[in-house]
Amino acid sequence: MDINFKKIVLDYLDTEMYHDINDWDKADVKAYTESTADGYELFIVTFNDQHPSINEDVHYYDSDVADRVMENLEQGYSVYIDEYLYDDVYLDDQFEEYFTSNVESIISDDPELFNDEQMEFIREEYGLST
Repeated sequence: MDINFKKIVLDYLDTEMYHDINDWDKADVKAYTESTADGYELFIVTFNDQHPSINEDVHYYDSDVADRVMENLEQGYSVYIDEYLYDDVYLDDQFEEYFTSNVESIISDDPELFNDEQMEFIREEYGLST
């Protein structure tokens, strides 16, 4: 069964995620990469893309990006992240993990998100009572 965890979680959290650079200004938070003068790649997750905080917004490891993006989404902020970085930091896995951890709340909050076949699958897969 194909379930779009990203869409479900974003709907549940009532926020947006953008991947098109034309939507850059629509997002509250921007997640992107920059290179240092000596060729290292840094990962930035910031509210202020003009003046990111080195201490708070810049990450050396890409694994920190997915956690920060999810934290911001959970707080209701919209996020821009290009599709390459999205894939590189395994955000699909983060959405599935979030869904798994919050499945009962998500279903009770908005059962209309699922068709009958999906609901049956979810109940069986996650051991939920009817």
